[in-house]
Amino acid sequence: MIQISDLTFSWPGQSNPTLQIKDLQIKTGERLFLHGPSGSGKSTLLSLLAGIQCAQQGNIKILNEDLSALNDAKRDKFRADHIGTIFQNFNLLPYLSPIDNVVLGCNFSKRRQANLKTEGATATSQATRLLDELGLDKNTQHRAVNELSIGQQQRVAAARAFIGRPEFIIADEPTSALDADNRDIFIRQLFEQAQQYQATILFVSHDASLAPLFDRKVSLADINGASL
Repeated sequence: MIQISDLTFSWPGQSNPTLQIKDLQIKTGERLFLHGPSGSGKSTLLSLLAGIQCAQQGNIKILNEDLSALNDAKRDKFRADHIGTIFQNFNLLPYLSPIDNVVLGCNFSKRRQANLKTEGATATSQATRLLDELGLDKNTQHRAVNELSIGQQQRVAAARAFIGRPEFIIADEPTSALDADNRDIFIRQLFEQAQQYQATILFVSHDASLAPLFDRKVSLADINGASL
């Protein structure tokens, strides 16, 4: 699914690189836990994997597509088609309902819309199904998002990431505002959704206690030569 090789990235005006990663591979369907303290470069790595930033050296291949060979517009299209993201602050539109927020996840991707048609689903019907399976009851699905609890908003963000069956899910500190019980419930629901379509999950957190829940754990400090 993902192959990083000889990657170097530096922010403008920075004398030393933020990331130097010789090799990192993630298999299709794998649930990988990436951990590291604040400021270690986790968010930078995610922005590179999402095609928001470009490395100065090296390659990032996702589904055999070299992101560095794509221009900005093609990287944006690739991200919309193949990558679902659960942001730390969720990035939901507060005055829209959960259903409307989730549907936005496939509005900019003809590929995701085609996946829905293949399943005989509409964006609204799949949004409803995803929210149901993630534990958001019918009444809550039609309220404004800003009226929901943090845990409920988190489920909306997860459903938006999964709609239209993207192959790669990036979860950036999505459980940082939850207590232990709700955190574990959310991760289990996340895995259940990913398993349906063999989606690959990269879950990023500073909380190493979550690592045993995943197929594999990687410490960014161990693979980042820039931190040595």
